Amino acid sequence: MTRSLIYQIVVTGVLSLCSALASGQAFNPYQHAYQGWNGENIKKASPIRAFLNKFSLNASLGYGRTFYSHEVNSDVLETPQKLIMLGEYTLSGTSLEYTGVVDWLNAPAIVEGTETIGPDTENRILYVDSASIRYGGSGFNLPVNLSLHLDIDRFRIGGGIVYEMHRIKQLNPKEQGTHPYIPNFNSTFMFRYFFTAGAKVYHVKGWDYNIDFQIGKVKYGKQYDKASLRNGIYFNIGLPFEYELSEYFWIVVRPSFDIKNYSVTLSGTNNESTSFQHNQPAFYLNFGVRMKLPEIRRCPVKSCRTQLKHVHGSREFRGQPFYKEQNPKIGELYRELEQYKRKKRSKH
Repeated sequence: MTRSLIYQIVVTGVLSLCSALASGQAFNPYQHAYQGWNGENIKKASPIRAFLNKFSLNASLGYGRTFYSHEVNSDVLETPQKLIMLGEYTLSGTSLEYTGVVDWLNAPAIVEGTETIGPDTENRILYVDSASIRYGGSGFNLPVNLSLHLDIDRFRIGGGIVYEMHRIKQLNPKEQGTHPYIPNFNSTFMFRYFFTAGAKVYHVKGWDYNIDFQIGKVKYGKQYDKASLRNGIYFNIGLPFEYELSEYFWIVVRPSFDIKNYSVTLSGTNNESTSFQHNQPAFYLNFGVRMKLPEIRRCPVKSCRTQLKHVHGSREFRGQPFYKEQNPKIGELYRELEQYKRKKRSKH
C-alpha cells in the first residue's frame, strides 16, 4: 500500500468522523442499536415497572454466635442436676429446706424441697454476699433474612423480617460455683422484624462498600415464658459489601453485630430484686443476593443476538438476563456456548 493511499484513507476517516460529530450521529460502540432513533420517540418503561425498579429485595442465609451473661442477686443452691435460685430457706445442720426458682433463663418456675448439704455431697450453697454469682456462655444461630429497600441515590431505607433457629448448651460459672447452668431446652426458633437504613460509602472495581443499621423487635420462641419475659428493641449495625453482577443483581456479604437483652420477672420468693437482665450480644455473617425488577422487558425476539439495550418497533428492550451486565463493553460480550451452537446446527 502506497503512502498516498494511506494518507487518503486517514483523511477520509477524519472527515467522516467530523461530519458525524457535527450532525450528532457519532458512532457509539456501546449503544449502536440506538443509532437513527430520536430518544423522545422510544417507548420507555411502564410507570409501574419504573416505580418498582426503585425498590430492591434482599434475601440471605447466615450464621450467628450469641453470647449470654447474667448475674444472680440471690443465694443459689448448686447441685449436679440443677441450679436453684433460693428464696426462703432454712439450713439446720446439713439439712436444707427451701423454696426457690429454677429455669430462670427463659421460663422461671417455683420449686420447693429439701437437700442435704455437706462435704460428703456435691451440693453447696453459693452466697451472694461472698462474691458475685455470674454465668456466661454462647449459642449459635442460623438466620434466614428477607428485606425490602427503597433505593434513593446511594441511600436506602426499608424493613424486613428474620426467622432463625437458636441453639444453646450451657452457661458456665464465672466466679463462684462449680456446676454449669443447663437450660431446659436445646434449641428454639425466634422471629424478628425491623426497620433499616443505610448508605453506600465506597465503590471500586464492581464492589460496593456500605454501612447500615437495623432497629427492631425480637419475638422469642415457645420455650420462653411470655408472661415473665420483658424485652425492648434490639439494635444491629452492619458493614455489607456487595459485588455488582448487573444493575439489577448483586452478591451480598454482610457481617453485623447485634445489641439486645431481655429481663425475666420472678415472683413468689423473697428476693431483693424480682427481675434481672440477660444480655444477648451477637455476631452474624450473612450471605445472599440483592435484586431489582428491571425497568424494561427482556427482548422477546428469539433470533435477536443483541446483548445491549436496544430498540424493536420503537420500544426499548434489554438483551441480557437480569443477573448479567446489561450493556457489556467491547471485550465483555458473552460468547455462545458450543453446545448451544451444535443444537442450532442440528435443527437445520
